[in-house]
Amino acid sequence: MGIKIKILSIILGLVFLLLVLRLIKKNHMRPAYAVLWVFVALFLISIPFLEFFYVWLAYSVIGIIDARNIIYIGLIGFLLCYIFYLSIRISRMSDQIQTLVSFLAILENKLRKSQKDKLEIME
Repeated sequence: MGIKIKILSIILGLVFLLLVLRLIKKNHMRPAYAVLWVFVALFLISIPFLEFFYVWLAYSVIGIIDARNIIYIGLIGFLLCYIFYLSIRISRMSDQIQTLVSFLAILENKLRKSQKDKLEIME
């Protein structure tokens, strides 16, 4: 791997890590959501330092001839994990919204019934 790619990887990883940490500190991003993004930043930072491990992983374990493709596979894997996590969160929120809509419908029904009862009493 060329020195330019190594330097770019470190710089992008550090900038991304600092950005995520800053967003957490300012409460613009919850820590639970930021965990995966911190891992992505650490992966970018680790590429130059763990290059031999990634090359070994690419050749021996996965069978990829060009070890640079392991970067794409790693980042796509991280993003797929994040999408899976978001899908779980969306499912939970959808269930919560359905419950809230049900409770709201029950409350509206009770309110209409009590207003109807008050009107009948006044007559």
